[in-house]
Amino acid sequence: MGKDANELAMRDPAAAALFGVIGTDFGHERGAVSAYEPELIVGGAEFGGDFGDNEYDDGFTDIGTEFGVDYGFDSASFGGAPPAAHPAAAAASAAHHGATPQGRAIIAHHMKQMAHREKRAMLLEPNKGSDLKVERYTFSINATILALGTAQALSGSNSPDVNFRPQRVTANVVSPGMVLISDIRVANVSFSVGGQIDAWQFNANAVGQHLDVPTLTPANKATFSGSYSSLVPSPLSGTGQYPFVLSFSGPASIVA
Repeated sequence: MGKDANELAMRDPAAAALFGVIGTDFGHERGAVSAYEPELIVGGAEFGGDFGDNEYDDGFTDIGTEFGVDYGFDSASFGGAPPAAHPAAAAASAAHHGATPQGRAIIAHHMKQMAHREKRAMLLEPNKGSDLKVERYTFSINATILALGTAQALSGSNSPDVNFRPQRVTANVVSPGMVLISDIRVANVSFSVGGQIDAWQFNANAVGQHLDVPTLTPANKATFSGSYSSLVPSPLSGTGQYPFVLSFSGPASIVA
């Protein structure tokens, strides 16, 4: 069974009296403030009167003023300062700070600080936020020149411990013409595609020696084959052994 308007209003008499739905007893004649009591139409489209009148449009300014006259009190009677803003209103006010030059300057300064901090943090943790961890590693292939001054064939192979993509090759030869390389392969793909290569091309002082060769996995090997020419350049001397090192550098997956 439906509830009538009076029964609904009486669930909270104080609120109903405040909004004028029911009569009030504040020590005055009801007729004295009848102009401010909204009309109650039971079963109609309106309940509690039309709040679109000028008396209510501006946040109850007019009615508040009249209450100060009819009841003999004003804003000073409530302790002076207005109540604190609702949290939602405070948040909305804060959102508008960005619309002022001062607010924009504060936000821009904060964003600049955060960007600079992230840039510095990347030096320590370049893979932060990425599920793929990549650094730059190096590994080498070693061969031994058994006797300086005596020509011989050279070859060697090795596989990396991680997934590895070589981009730079470095050889520890002392001068041009010392070691000639006929073939270099990674994952069974040769990246010397014609003729012999002087290992001096890959010396530590070489510039512009950037390569892009297939990615190696621990299951694949990098290999080279070539020859020692018998040259004994300064500062080398004698007929002793010499360790020939062919190093590869490039991006590699991290193993913790």
